Amino acid sequence: MRAEPKRTGGLLRRFGVFVLGAVLGAALLWCSAFAGITLGFSGAGGGALSVLLLFAIVVATVALGGFLARLLLYGGPSGRSLRVGGLFIGGSFFAGAFVSGVFLGVMILLDATPSQRTLFLFVAGPGLGLMYGIVLGMPAVVGAALAETRFYAQRGGGPTG
Repeated sequence: MRAEPKRTGGLLRRFGVFVLGAVLGAALLWCSAFAGITLGFSGAGGGALSVLLLFAIVVATVALGGFLARLLLYGGPSGRSLRVGGLFIGGSFFAGAFVSGVFLGVMILLDATPSQRTLFLFVAGPGLGLMYGIVLGMPAVVGAALAETRFYAQRGGGPTG
């Protein structure tokens, strides 16, 4: 009887992918915020540009979610099946965007004078992070699920065999 080799690095790989997803989520939040400020999305024309920017962010997030899923699927041990789970990857994008939004909220609060600090300022950062977390998390879930489905279809089986 042959002994099964000890598998190490699975947890470390998942942690690395989670951190990478969180960094990508934060980077997408900041890039879209700077693009909105730079391009001056106001008025009717700005609304159309804002929709195009949102569409580009969603497409990029689907692609990045699929990329992170492939990092886990193709880089994993070959002897056992690996179930990625789109929620794990989408959650990493959500966490990055939410924490970045909270950081943005702290920056807004520190920039405002005490007389200008209202309830709106206290919830603006976490609210923005929550909104972008949802906008970035759901397409990442879809991208990861598509990559996982394609991986198992090419392999000829499911995650359990």
